[in-house]
Amino acid sequence: MKQNSVLKVKDLRPLAELDYINTIWYAIMKMELGFLNLLLDDAINYENIGKLKFTEKLNDRFNEHKTLGDSELLLDLDYCKSCNCNKPVCKFIGNYSGKHFALFFEMTKEEITDIYHCNWYRDNDFFDIF
Repeated sequence: MKQNSVLKVKDLRPLAELDYINTIWYAIMKMELGFLNLLLDDAINYENIGKLKFTEKLNDRFNEHKTLGDSELLLDLDYCKSCNCNKPVCKFIGNYSGKHFALFFEMTKEEITDIYHCNWYRDNDFFDIF
């Protein structure tokens, strides 16, 4: 997927045909915490806070989006402007609010080894981070 080609949930293949990372994207785009908990590996220390705290943090994002009227998140690619300089990040955008957040998926040999929030991407001003 290239940058600025927004992916909607309906654009994904049927769930049975999705690979692992696409299934995780699907769970995030649908804001399905229970499904995401089943998919994520318990042994990975996501964002250096562990799976439980990481999914709680994501759930806070999901609740914020739902409060803003979003029923799903769209997916776009962007680029990190900080610690993972110019590497792609997945930007999740509220389908109603337009509010967004980005996650960096760290991969080793096509396996997810970490997922963490990226706070400085695209044309964000330094003060937009806070």
